Amino acid sequence: MTKSFLTILLFSASVFFFASCTKPDIQFGQELVNISNTQIVMVDTFSPKLSTVYIDSFITSGKGVGLTGGYTDPVFGKINTQSYFELAPPPYNKDYTGTGSSIYDNTVYDSLSLIIKLQGGSYYGDTTKQIQINVHRLAELITPPNNGSALYNVNTTAVYPTALGSGTFTIYPARTDTVAIKLNNALGVELYNKLKNSNDIDMQNSSNFLLYFNGLRISSPALSNLAIGYKDSVIMRVHYRKFGMYVTNEHSDFTVYNPGHHYSNITINRTGTPVAGINSVNREIPSEQTNNKSYLQAITGTMVKITFPTVSDILHLPNYVKLMSARLIVRPMQGSYVTYPLPPQLRLSVTSTAANNIGNDIVFVNSAGGAATQYGGLYIDNITGVNTSYSYDLTAYFKSLLLISAGTFPGDHNGLLLSPPSNFFETNFNRAIIGNNINTLGKLELQIYYGSVQ
Repeated sequence: MTKSFLTILLFSASVFFFASCTKPDIQFGQELVNISNTQIVMVDTFSPKLSTVYIDSFITSGKGVGLTGGYTDPVFGKINTQSYFELAPPPYNKDYTGTGSSIYDNTVYDSLSLIIKLQGGSYYGDTTKQIQINVHRLAELITPPNNGSALYNVNTTAVYPTALGSGTFTIYPARTDTVAIKLNNALGVELYNKLKNSNDIDMQNSSNFLLYFNGLRISSPALSNLAIGYKDSVIMRVHYRKFGMYVTNEHSDFTVYNPGHHYSNITINRTGTPVAGINSVNREIPSEQTNNKSYLQAITGTMVKITFPTVSDILHLPNYVKLMSARLIVRPMQGSYVTYPLPPQLRLSVTSTAANNIGNDIVFVNSAGGAATQYGGLYIDNITGVNTSYSYDLTAYFKSLLLISAGTFPGDHNGLLLSPPSNFFETNFNRAIIGNNINTLGKLELQIYYGSVQ
């Protein structure tokens, strides 16, 4: 199907196209000057291919956010998270004067607690249900795999079986809460006594302390109803009372030592889901095999891939002269984001490998004249849901494809990956279900505008 929009007058025409009342104008200018009997034609019958692809692993350390909890998603499966981190002791103060003027003189131990500041807006699941948070002591050092510096969603660190403490909390999404969990008093007394003893080598520097106390794991029961994120600013606090003219409540804080070793483990059980068969062996599932839908939740290991196997046919469009514009409209399935929110931003990245490695992002020229990543400009149609969409300008990308020899393109693996930005990739549970070009409840559409000569 082709649609003629407007005849361009010789030497002077400037044409604007309005895709809808919610989409930006497309300006083509005088691309076809000095050519008589020219038209701008739109074709929307090209059929991009859609699939769900598997993500082996990704870095979760050094993100400034830890995760705990889980929930059961009726489409994506059972999700569980837990996180690990190291602690540093309070600043070491040796009493060199011999006068006994230690800050711990005339003090009595009170309690030990873990204080966690939640990441605002970082939650997923049922916030009407409480979440239980358990704290375990690590039984070994956090060690990145392969002598590297990064830790991944698939990594774990051994813990002692008995929890140091546990707490149950109600999370309020509109607030940034701080929660405190009371920890084992025997450990608290041990730490307090070490702090009082200025000759205790375990408290004299972070390296020594790490060998004595490897760190903590924060986790939740396997059948939780909620997953949450918390900040790096975790504190293990020794509370004590100091006696003098007045009795005062004092404390000493153990803080996160190496943010680069603060990481989250994320597991997913997809049994019974539309993408149950996706794994490291079966890395890609065409949308035709999953009810004409593809599934995106990067933090649990899935992205959406879009390919254009018939792109070279653009050159054979009727009276084709020049590609003017290419726009991709990605429509999430209607009703799929009522309970489970859509990612606020999704990028398109070039890929050309069987492993679907993420390459360069699709960009646009910003007001400063630089290249900036396109994030889709999510528009949510709160009335009918029909027009909810992400939209991308693929003009430059398609022009580059048309320069490639037809004998070498499109290739088996060339395409675009749809995923969250890297800063949300590893910490956000938002997900999207995308329909392919024949799915009436969430149609993927490619609009090609080209100049033709009659």
